[in-house]
Amino acid sequence: WKPAGVLQRGLTGTMAESSGTCRSFNGGKGWGFVDMGGETIFVHASDCEAGKQPAVGDVLTFTLEPRKNNPEQMQAKNVQGCTAPRENAWGGTFAGPIDGTGAHSGTVKNFGIKGYGFITMADGNEIFFNVTDCVGSKPKAGDTVKFDIGESTIKPGMSQARNVTGGSEPLESAGGGKGGKGGKG
Repeated sequence: WKPAGVLQRGLTGTMAESSGTCRSFNGGKGWGFVDMGGETIFVHASDCEAGKQPAVGDVLTFTLEPRKNNPEQMQAKNVQGCTAPRENAWGGTFAGPIDGTGAHSGTVKNFGIKGYGFITMADGNEIFFNVTDCVGSKPKAGDTVKFDIGESTIKPGMSQARNVTGGSEPLESAGGGKGGKGGKG
């Protein structure tokens, strides 16, 4: 077992499609490792096909990119061939996007780790949304979502998306992760 990086040192872009076998994956943490001909490649759930994660033994296809936090090592991106349902942060499975009944639809422009983002509506206008307004899943950039529009609780007189559905990523517990309010009250 040796981490990937020595052979790929100095790469700045993506590589052609590669393949390998999943050797481990922790669904609760959302990451694992793929064996690619003796090289160990990091894989994250957010880089896997929607609603799925790798199972040990899955033969996966992917592209490679240098890891953001350690560019000397490679990370699998656009991962295909996953056979296990996606687990959420507290161990349940992620069944995929919920097709909601929102009166409006649009494409997610961005959604950050701090839990908020913007949706581009059909008329080209953008509307703010918060992860607390997401139902059943959270979106990532490019997802088509449905939503209702309500008044902002932070900026009276402004609108924001409510009851956002259609996200392709599992919804972590409210307030979970870094910077969340956490706890039950």
